[in-house]
Amino acid sequence: MRTELECLPCFFRQVSRTLSYAAVDPDLGKSISREASRIVETASLDQAPARISTLLHRLMRERTGMDPYREVKETYNGIALELLPVVRMRASGAGEGGDRLAGAVRAAIAGNIIDFGIYETIDLERSLRDSFELPLATTDYDLFARAVDRAERILYLCDNAGEIVFDRVLIEELRGRGKEVTAVVKGTPVINDATMDDARATGLADSAGRVIDNGNDGIGTLLEQCSPEFLEAYHDADLIVSKGQANFETLVPEQDERTFYLFKVKCPVVAAALGRPDGDIVLSACQSASACLRN
Repeated sequence: MRTELECLPCFFRQVSRTLSYAAVDPDLGKSISREASRIVETASLDQAPARISTLLHRLMRERTGMDPYREVKETYNGIALELLPVVRMRASGAGEGGDRLAGAVRAAIAGNIIDFGIYETIDLERSLRDSFELPLATTDYDLFARAVDRAERILYLCDNAGEIVFDRVLIEELRGRGKEVTAVVKGTPVINDATMDDARATGLADSAGRVIDNGNDGIGTLLEQCSPEFLEAYHDADLIVSKGQANFETLVPEQDERTFYLFKVKCPVVAAALGRPDGDIVLSACQSASACLRN
């Protein structure tokens, strides 16, 4: 993935939205916005958009001295927990031919809509409906199911707070199949990405066999900035489940055949890169995703 010209307005929307959540005074907001503009102006477009967003959000947290999305995360953790029984029920009946893994995959993808790096408002009910109705046949689900059967150690890269509640459905299904699952959250707050506090608040720490953080505040997974503990788990895994667009953007250059990407398409740049409609559900093997980007 590289940054396209269409990404530039999105960067500035992220800055405006985050400063609004932080409720900064106009003078500070103007100063931060100018610094953010310089970051965007000097950034190379030959890198993933998530890497530029990381610099912008790092700047805003440093200048405001706060986590602007803390209350949003708490709110959506609560909303998702209230919906969890319904999602479990839908997942148990949604698997094609009684395949519980397929239903759990749909549940996990549904939660990926909870992304305040892209959206200002969230239509969670619509996301649930779409994720349980759009066809998995257009994805690499069969390859994923076979990879799950072969794997013993699975590394599950989480994305957003709230979303991790629905990840519990897939993680519990994987553990029910005898798999050793390590769930990974962020080491430091960034946008509404999940941290250890969110893992504890949502029960993720109970559902997964092990939860670790990756040791940094990067949007997506920036391997060169990750902790030794994370890197050891990453290299030891037989299968890597990568949730969300940012993890896709930052990990697809690795061309690691152990990796499967699960997310909802949420921007025209990613939609064009994958040749998929905006809003579609994606379960893509590394090989398939890499082939799309080369084309």
